[in-house]
Amino acid sequence: MPELVGRKRMKNNENINLGIIGNGFVGSAIAQGFVLHVDDIMIYDKDPKKSTHTIQEILHNCKVIFVCVPTPMFESGGCDLSIVRNVIDDIRSYKKISERVVVIKSTVVPGTLEKLSSDYPEMNFVFNPEFLTERRARLDFINSSRVVLGSNKPDAIKEVEFLYRTRFPHVKIIKTDFATAQLIKYMANCFFATKVSFMNEMYQVCQSAGGNWDDAVNGFISDGRIGNSHIDVPGHDGDMGFGGKCFPKDINAMIKRAEELGVNPTVMKGAWQKNMEVRKNLDWFSIDGAVSKNNE
Repeated sequence: MPELVGRKRMKNNENINLGIIGNGFVGSAIAQGFVLHVDDIMIYDKDPKKSTHTIQEILHNCKVIFVCVPTPMFESGGCDLSIVRNVIDDIRSYKKISERVVVIKSTVVPGTLEKLSSDYPEMNFVFNPEFLTERRARLDFINSSRVVLGSNKPDAIKEVEFLYRTRFPHVKIIKTDFATAQLIKYMANCFFATKVSFMNEMYQVCQSAGGNWDDAVNGFISDGRIGNSHIDVPGHDGDMGFGGKCFPKDINAMIKRAEELGVNPTVMKGAWQKNMEVRKNLDWFSIDGAVSKNNE
């Protein structure tokens, strides 16, 4: 059994059970974050060693169920939703599914939840994006700066808001529609990816001009509007640009979605082009769950 999950806690004689499907860095961060604030946490993962319960046990006992599964990138840049849809197909047959709230934590582009809600009208969906870094996901979760809840069903939002208030009584909760909630997630990741590419380009200019990069950065971030995240060149992995599981996948997914919507994403395209110019280690191709093995 995964550490610190499945523990019991009574609160005002009411049971608050939390279900999680997918026990990767997102699912495990949620479990660790809520473990002392709910009565029971039930987890299912395709890896039996990372599961505490079956999907049917979760559906029977938990009113709120978090779906935390990968949405890997197609070669075209699009988002592979097959794992999310497989999970939904697995749980939709539960006879009381209309009494459950399915919280999608998986990163999906604007338009996805609207389609899921239309395809599965009997289900109550809330999109609740995660803002975690894989290296420190648990710490990021317990120090959340905001909680975003998007849905077309106000009662579903209320149910998830109540759950979050047991853990985060004072954190800002933004309640909105599906499209906006999905966009908020991509705005964050695409902005930070673009910032990394910008810093890499400025580094190239500085080197060519004979400037002192450390002094340049110090002077730059002394303006409080800039912020001091995503400014390191090279990055924390010792390479130029950005890699990993999230940024390459998310900026490509948003480029493709913008084009589908008739928007020319010149800024994001430029950021990706610069990244491919400076990046040596294309590590996302070797990270499980980052790039889809399926054909679009």
